Amino acid sequence: MEKIDLSKLTKHFDYKWIALSPDYKRIVSSGKSLQEVMEKIKEKDRNKVVFHKVIPMGYAPLSL
Repeated sequence: MEKIDLSKLTKHFDYKWIALSPDYKRIVSSGKSLQEVMEKIKEKDRNKVVFHKVIPMGYAPLSL
């Protein structure tokens, strides 16, 4: 399997949800919540995209 680098594609979508095409080459939809993104996509097309939450590069969550 080929490694996929989404950093260039997602650089303007920090902290947002996106829907990616099945080949991971384009963003089909974006929004502040998963619900918002899903509402923008026709129900019959929801199985044809990959939903992803964009976390900024260099972000490291704090573990307590």
